[in-house]
Amino acid sequence: MAKLPVMPALASLYPPAPDGIVNLEHGYFGAMAQPVQAALVESVDYLNHHLSPFLRSRQAFEHGGVLCARLAKLINAEPYEILLTRSASESMQVLIGQYHRLAPGDGVLWSNLDYPAMRYAMAWLEGRRGVVPTELQLTLPLSGDALLEQYATAIRDTPGLKLLLLSQVFPANGQSVPVREIAALARARGVDVLVDSAHALGQLDVDVQAMGIDFAGFNLHKWIGAPPGLGFAYIRSSRLDRIEPHFGDRDYPADDIRGRLHAGMPPMSAIMAAPVALDVHAQLGGSPAKGARLAWLRNYWVQRVADLPGLQLMSPLVGDTALAAFTIDGMRARDVQAALLERFGVFTVERPVGAASLVRATVALTTTVEELDRLVEGLTVLTREAAGA
Repeated sequence: MAKLPVMPALASLYPPAPDGIVNLEHGYFGAMAQPVQAALVESVDYLNHHLSPFLRSRQAFEHGGVLCARLAKLINAEPYEILLTRSASESMQVLIGQYHRLAPGDGVLWSNLDYPAMRYAMAWLEGRRGVVPTELQLTLPLSGDALLEQYATAIRDTPGLKLLLLSQVFPANGQSVPVREIAALARARGVDVLVDSAHALGQLDVDVQAMGIDFAGFNLHKWIGAPPGLGFAYIRSSRLDRIEPHFGDRDYPADDIRGRLHAGMPPMSAIMAAPVALDVHAQLGGSPAKGARLAWLRNYWVQRVADLPGLQLMSPLVGDTALAAFTIDGMRARDVQAALLERFGVFTVERPVGAASLVRATVALTTTVEELDRLVEGLTVLTREAAGA
């Protein structure tokens, strides 16, 4: 195994981890670098002092425009194709709930590995639009070739298919998805694809032109390191009319993306601080450098536990993201999670996949080999005990 990619700036950018618990649940919320935290504190202080005269000023509007321009450059889009939101979930709910090119009897498709809230929203379309919902049942572990083949079959065989939800990275097990290939298959059959990129941006390259996608949702608090409460949606300008205005919004013209979400009070302090997070992201080498370090750390522990008797790896043996998942024969996922925390001081998370559950561990840029060795030790003990029970 190659050496861990070195990032000398990490020690000065991030505070030391607290003693006691090894946090391997960085997939929910990634730590802000200290310059980002300082910018957030400064922006909160500024807002609290200047209040509405600032929020209703041209200056506040320009903060949003600057951020949209930088996000557009990050994913190879145009600034007027960026809609600021409060999370990836809100971004995807805008895309799913306001997509209005569906007629009664049309088919919509998603998989059991997509994020739960997005699965719920796709199923909700049955009552909202009168569509026929289909959930693709994927069984883990699953190779990349098998994954592509199953999507190809589902796209071909789902009657009247018009809309597909597709994760760029499955949130349950961290497996990256061949979005470009699947989107091309869908496009050839006149199917629109809504891409959930919540776990991609910041650790994988995201280029909406190269992927050939028209709609995608993102957050900025996982792998970009911006303050929580901020995300964005991408809607290709030529497809904007497929997403209806938010609850009949009339503040903006029909061809203005801002009418697709009337959020009321914007997360202005996060908007003001987010450019600093993008600066730090660039300083660390962007997605290629960050992704390489995250994948190395993830692969380090995965390859040390993959052959443990009774441990079922639910992610590829060699992965390209920070996330991986597993189960232990004879133990419920929630019991594995609890035992790792209570007995070994390792914090992981249970993630549902239909009626089943997995245990997911997610590294951060600042995760150490010594911390991962504690996870390996815990899993070694638990699998041995489970086999002897």
